[in-house]
Amino acid sequence: MNVISKWRSERGTLHFTLIDPDKQPAGKAAEMARQAESFGSDAIMIGGSTAGSKVTDDCTKAIKDASRLPTILFPSKAAGVSRHADYLFFMMMMNSKSRRFLVEEQMKAAPHLKKLGVKPIPMGYIVISTSENPTTVELVGEADRIGVSDMEKAVAYALTSQYYGMDCVYLEAGSGAEKPVPLEMVKAVKSEIGIPLIVGGGIRDPDTAKRIVSAGADVIVTGTIAERDPRKLEGIIRAVKQG
Repeated sequence: MNVISKWRSERGTLHFTLIDPDKQPAGKAAEMARQAESFGSDAIMIGGSTAGSKVTDDCTKAIKDASRLPTILFPSKAAGVSRHADYLFFMMMMNSKSRRFLVEEQMKAAPHLKKLGVKPIPMGYIVISTSENPTTVELVGEADRIGVSDMEKAVAYALTSQYYGMDCVYLEAGSGAEKPVPLEMVKAVKSEIGIPLIVGGGIRDPDTAKRIVSAGADVIVTGTIAERDPRKLEGIIRAVKQG
């Protein structure tokens, strides 16, 4: 059983708090992690679209010193690896048109993971276009666009992830997305795969989080709301756990 499935079986539906090392100093990131832990979050994800090695390393160390939660690196490139982390989402952006995000960054990171002892969690990462304007991750990752009505395409990418042997699938609307992944898409993907389903992006209130959990998400990820409104984060985590 992979670690995400293990946590899911032990704790029920999971909540991960995403912290971008580029958006605040390490001390502030540590305080955010401490708050998230007190609210009941299950893990801290660390990463962003542009974060480099030093800022990621400093942020991860500060978070580990401040919180007992597992830390999972969520890198956009090989430079996002830190020796202080427990795990790393070793992810392939399934709908990227760029070889860089399909295999090149992973190939650069693999020897570092081996050397540092950071445990990889293989993940199929699928970016969903929920807004008219593309998010940063769509632009940087050169995404093959999956619109909100492209159910078959989303399911096909998710199944491909599972058949490649990934531990989990992540449906991502992107940081700062106007809308979350549609409930119908969450249901469609969950009904076809047998590995944990992570959903993130555009989840800004407890009601939305609860509906996405009811649609089949095993893990809810929130990032922007943790930076802007910690009290709302507390409500979202509570809704995830109740859901």
